[in-house]
Amino acid sequence: MSYLTRFDQKPSIKLNSPLQLADSTSEFRWRDIRALNINYRNGDIKMFGELQVISFNTSLPSYISDVLVKELAEAGKREKVIDNFVNFLLGILKFNEYPFKLKLKADCYFQVDDKVVTSETNFSIWKNKLYVIVNEDKHIHNVSNHTGWGECQIAGELLASAYINHREIAERYAVQTIFAIRVIGTRFTFYRAEVKSSYLNSLSEGFSDKNLSIYRYPALNDKYPNRIPCLDYTDPNQREQILEIMIKIKNFVIQNKTIRYN
Repeated sequence: MSYLTRFDQKPSIKLNSPLQLADSTSEFRWRDIRALNINYRNGDIKMFGELQVISFNTSLPSYISDVLVKELAEAGKREKVIDNFVNFLLGILKFNEYPFKLKLKADCYFQVDDKVVTSETNFSIWKNKLYVIVNEDKHIHNVSNHTGWGECQIAGELLASAYINHREIAERYAVQTIFAIRVIGTRFTFYRAEVKSSYLNSLSEGFSDKNLSIYRYPALNDKYPNRIPCLDYTDPNQREQILEIMIKIKNFVIQNKTIRYN
C-alpha cells in the first residue's frame, strides 16, 4: 500500500567538498546522498531471508488505534507516540533480548576526509557490539518527498552505523549488511544496505568513487513518485507481512549473515 504525501522536490546543488556535507544526518538532503554515492534501489521480499515460525502477542491491535488518533494530535507529541508503538512492537518480537541489545537514541558518526557527520537513530538494535538494524520513526505531516520521506536521513544513519561497525570488526571482510525500518504512523518500509569495506576505506580520502546500495521494500513505483511505498499495520494482511519480514530479518542476523568475508 502507498500513501499520497506532498511533493516538493527541488533541484540540489552539487557538493564539491566533504566540508559541504550537513553536520548531522537529520539534516541530510539528496545533495548529500548523491555526493556520498549512495543509491536507493527497489528490492523484493527475498532479500530478508527465510521465515522462522513465532507466536505474537494479541495486545498489539490496541496500539494501532492510539497511533491513528494521534495523527491528529499536536506536532510535539506525534513522533513520541509512534516511538512508543515501535518500542512495544520490537519488545514483543524480542529484539531486546539476547543475543540482541535495543538502544534508544544511540549516537554514532562517520568521517569523510576531515569532515565528521554525527547521527542519532530513534532505535538501534545491536548484536556482538555491531549495529544490525536501525529504526527511524516519522509522522505523516513531518515528511515530504523533499527528503524522500526520511530516506535521506536513513541513508546517513545506515552509513554512520556501518562506519562504526567497520572500526569494530577486527577481521578483513568484504561486505556488511545492515537493515533499516522506517515507520510513518502505522506505515512500514524496510531497507537492506550492502556496505562494502572498500567503500568505507575510501572515505578517508574524500568522496568515494565506489557506491553504497540500499534496497527498499515495498518498491517505489516510478509512475507515482509522490506516493510513499509502504505496508500498513492497520491492514490485517499487510500486518502479517510486516511481522513476517521483521522475523526474517531477526533470523538473518541470528544466523550471522551480516558480515561476508569474500
